[in-house]
Amino acid sequence: MFVGAGTLLNFILVLCGSWIGLRGGRFINPKIKEGIIVGIGLFTLLLGVKLITENEPEVLKVFLILAMGGAFGYLLDIEGRILRVSGNGSKDTLKAFISSSLIFTVGPMTLIGCILEGTKGDSSLIMSKAVMDGFSSVLFASSMGKGVMYSAFYILLFQGTITFLAYFFGDFIDKKSLANTLFIGGGMMIMISLSLWGILKNISIVNLMPSLIIALFL
Repeated sequence: MFVGAGTLLNFILVLCGSWIGLRGGRFINPKIKEGIIVGIGLFTLLLGVKLITENEPEVLKVFLILAMGGAFGYLLDIEGRILRVSGNGSKDTLKAFISSSLIFTVGPMTLIGCILEGTKGDSSLIMSKAVMDGFSSVLFASSMGKGVMYSAFYILLFQGTITFLAYFFGDFIDKKSLANTLFIGGGMMIMISLSLWGILKNISIVNLMPSLIIALFL
């Protein structure tokens, strides 16, 4: 098994699952779709709270990471660039991309799975996650749209980066950095759930996503 095989499988399954969900979404009653989105919002909220309560972050460092990540993201205008690249992309597509990207990549299973594959060549955990994400993407895409399919490319970039860093530099993520990353990810998931429910508006969550990368190295 080659390095990155688990992430590649994850990418393919989310891509295929999203395609199936998009094709089958037309046959689902709009009320059912609305109910599924509400359910996804609640799941995201609960997962976010779980990550926050289970991890003890370095508060000052988290503040600096969010400030740096937010400044970097807004300076680059990541949200605007994504909307321009997608052409006819909409806010709903962007919301689906952000929501599914974070749900698929923020969590201990992702980070530990990538590190195990990179350092020990053990792809079992990340491949198990890939299968779970594949099934989930069918449901997400049928309800939220094509933005879920785009999240497959974020999975490839994010997980691939962690896997290859682990392969070349060993277990490079400090325990405190891992706790900070998961804590920040939990906060972002709560923001996503509020966004899915239409409570949180006019805040670009995607422009805060560089904070997740920065947190891994500080």
